[in-house]
Amino acid sequence: GNESRIPLIAADTDSVKRGAIAALGVSYKGLGEQAGVIVARILKGEKPGDIPSETAKVLELFVNPAAAQKQGVKLSDEFIKSAKVVVK
Repeated sequence: GNESRIPLIAADTDSVKRGAIAALGVSYKGLGEQAGVIVARILKGEKPGDIPSETAKVLELFVNPAAAQKQGVKLSDEFIKSAKVVVK
């Protein structure tokens, strides 16, 4: 992305540390809490097969302004401030 000035956006937040401009990924803490609620329902007697599947409810934005600059992208201050993690 840097050499070709092609913006790299990822779903894996660890990719932002390695040069992606941004990633909107799963909050593993939130996912664990969400799973805990389901486990509690099962422990209270609810049948696992009766519980609908879920996707992650909490997502986190990670951004890397330096990578954005190298890839020819200007990130707004508002966008950067909205991130949970800003990689420097």
